[in-house]
Order: sequence, then structure tokens, then C-alpha cells
Amino acid sequence: MSELLRAEGIDKHFGGLQALKGVSLCLEQDSICGLIGPNGAGKTTFFNVLTGIYRPDAGLVHFAGAPLPAGVPHAVAARGIARTFQNIRLFPSMSVLENVMVGRHVRTRAGVLGAVFKTAATCREERDIARHSRDLLAYVGIEAHAGRIASTLSYGDQRRLEIARALATEPRLLALDEPAAGMNGSERRALAALIQRIRGDGTAVLLIEHDVKWVMQLCDQITVLDYGECIAVGTPAQIQKNPRVIEAYLGTSAA
Repeated sequence: MSELLRAEGIDKHFGGLQALKGVSLCLEQDSICGLIGPNGAGKTTFFNVLTGIYRPDAGLVHFAGAPLPAGVPHAVAARGIARTFQNIRLFPSMSVLENVMVGRHVRTRAGVLGAVFKTAATCREERDIARHSRDLLAYVGIEAHAGRIASTLSYGDQRRLEIARALATEPRLLALDEPAAGMNGSERRALAALIQRIRGDGTAVLLIEHDVKWVMQLCDQITVLDYGECIAVGTPAQIQKNPRVIEAYLGTSAA
């Protein structure tokens, strides 16, 4: 496999608090990488830097062989990185299908005039977007709910809807912030199967998750943060035996 993303020496300050201290991460194509650590370790802050929500104070991110725009979320999405959020961020009063269609905005060609005057090209594109969005709903297993209002879905299905919307941007890297939070055991197993399918279809996955056992079973490589610093990188087996990780996060029983 070849390298898809490389973050080098990422620093981020919020006033007098240094949330990230020289964090580096390398992610290969078609891989599943976990990002773990205690609460407040800087995991979501790192995600926000990667996806353009925050501009780093130092360091660089390269994606697919070129520097990634810093602090420009729509440009990052257009380059091929999509994400979900720790707290679900759907359009609750819109339909399930419409929520996925929104995700296509970075891949649409119709401009403002086309949307206002409903040109033939715009109408064709809208039909294509709707068809592709239905395919994505089927892909994540919730096609039957396409016409429902998003807020009426179960918690687990709302998580799946967020993933479908992110996939609508045609990402090369899918960043998932605690995707299994609040799910029961069967939902977590189904989600793991979906993530493995996404990777198998050529999209790399970077995920934050607090369920350590689930991460260890799912990921090819794991990076561990503690107090904004990277303290370990390795395979699940290596991470489980790492003394610094055991002390900082996993507890002695994890060894």
C-alpha cells in the first residue's frame, strides 16, 4: 500500500492551552487507522485540523501527495476527505434522502443560475444526485427510510445516515469521530462490517473511538494521543503491550 495522508508536527493552541504538541500521523491507502486516547487527549482537535475546521499553529498535512489547504473545510472536502462528528449533525427536519443529497454539493456542476431557472442540465444532475443518494442509503442499509424525516430515525440509523452523507462527497479518506458511540453490541458489529466494506471498496478510514476492544479488532494501525502528544503508533497487538499506553489509557488489565 502507498501513503495517502501524512501529518507532520501539528501544533494547536487555544490561548494558553496547547491542545496538540507536534502530532504526526501517517495513513496508507485502503487502511483503517484508529486514533485513541483519554478524554481531552486532543483527538477531535486533530480531526478538526485535518478537515480544515481549525488551522494549525505549526506543522503540515499532505494528502494524496500534495499539501492540504489549512482552515478551509470545503476545499478539504473537495480534495477527498469527508468526516462525521462526535455529536450527530444532520438536518433534522429534512428527509433522509435529502440529507444525503446535500453531501453532493462539492461534486455538483450546476451554478446559481441553473438552480434558479431549473435548466435541463440542472434537472438531470438533480436526478443523478437523487439516484446516487439512494444507492448510498442502500449501501449503508437504510434505503427503506429514504422518505422519513431524519430526526425520526433511531440513533444507530442516524449514525449510518451521517456516513452515507459523508460518502456522497466521494472521499478517499473517511474520518469518523466516535461512530459507535451509543450503539449496542449488534449495532457495533454491523458498523464494523460496514467500515470494513468501505475500506474494501477503496476508501481509507480514520476513526476516533473509546471502545478499545472494538478498535483493536477493527483497525490495522492505531495512534495513541495523551495530553496532546503522540505516545505510541503501531498495530493493535503492539499498542496493547505498550507500557506508556497501558499507563495512560488502557489500564493494566489490557496487557
